[in-house]
Amino acid sequence: MHDNQDPAVKGKPSGFRSLVGYDTLVWRDGHAEMELLLGPEHGNSNGHVHGGVYMTIMDAAMGHAATWCSVAGNRRMVVTVSLTTSFLAPAQGARIRAVARLVTIESRIGHCRGEIFDENGALLVVGQGSFRYFPGSERTEGVLRD
Repeated sequence: MHDNQDPAVKGKPSGFRSLVGYDTLVWRDGHAEMELLLGPEHGNSNGHVHGGVYMTIMDAAMGHAATWCSVAGNRRMVVTVSLTTSFLAPAQGARIRAVARLVTIESRIGHCRGEIFDENGALLVVGQGSFRYFPGSERTEGVLRD
């Protein structure tokens, strides 16, 4: 589940986010960028970044792009319905950056596109995802926080 309350902004990342180690760089209406400093724990048996790491940061960036909220104190929540990724190249350098944008919302399903780049700007991964909004969360003003 993605929620517009970005825990890293408040200094309290979620358990999984802490485990993987990504951070939010940009979060605005329909757009998000996440960054991950790569370590040996992110690698596969071939010595490259594991595909699951790419998919995690892509999912997080798209979920954020879909849940930016225009009203302070409110929130928007979604759950990932589908996530498709195409792996194009291995990362070079010490960090990767996922850039995602919300394309459209239809019938409480948000559709996003994203890319992941290495620190040299090389395109590594492209993807798209669909996210089901919780009732009321399809609106940019979101819903009252519980």
